[in-house]
Amino acid sequence: MQRIGILGGTFDPIHLGHLIPAFYAFNHLCLDRLLLIPSAAPVHRPNHTAAPPADRLHMCRLAAAVIPPFDASDAEVHRADPSYTVLTLRHLRDSLGDGPEFILLIGEDNLPTLYSWLEVEAIFRLATVAVMPRPGAEAGDLADLRAAVGDEAVDAMLGRRVPGPEVPLSASEIRRRVASGESIRGLVPADVADFIAEKGLYRRRPE
Repeated sequence: MQRIGILGGTFDPIHLGHLIPAFYAFNHLCLDRLLLIPSAAPVHRPNHTAAPPADRLHMCRLAAAVIPPFDASDAEVHRADPSYTVLTLRHLRDSLGDGPEFILLIGEDNLPTLYSWLEVEAIFRLATVAVMPRPGAEAGDLADLRAAVGDEAVDAMLGRRVPGPEVPLSASEIRRRVASGESIRGLVPADVADFIAEKGLYRRRPE
């Protein structure tokens, strides 16, 4: 059975803080592929992306090209509905069939509110959930999540926490550096840096 990792986000832009932990997850969880899925309309941050979906998808494809087992998916950017994880998982299941096992990578900073995600029980049925490290994040009180999906599911998820570096880099820092005329070389893949420069993305200083 093919094991496909799923990592979603705004990726505005994608950077090494995303890619380095993702590569650790790829190896630790014995994945065959890893899909980077940029969101079109983030549920928790609607209208808060600086670059349009097509550009964020293209940057993910440029980043994935450097790491052959990685790929970028347009599963969300071409959908009209909001980027709910459960809808994305159903779309992928319809597209890829029943064969692959999906391993959904959840940032540790999302755990305290994971119980509130749309159809969270279905998410745990559709995918094997694993935890990605995030700088300064802690799992916290997961009582609500345990009530929603059960102790066994939560304990199994926590047992899949990916060991790896917590890279202290954010997309907002990348955007700030671009707006200020500072270099982002070494913080994003070289082709992504070139694309940002060519398209003139993020040049307006964020408010």
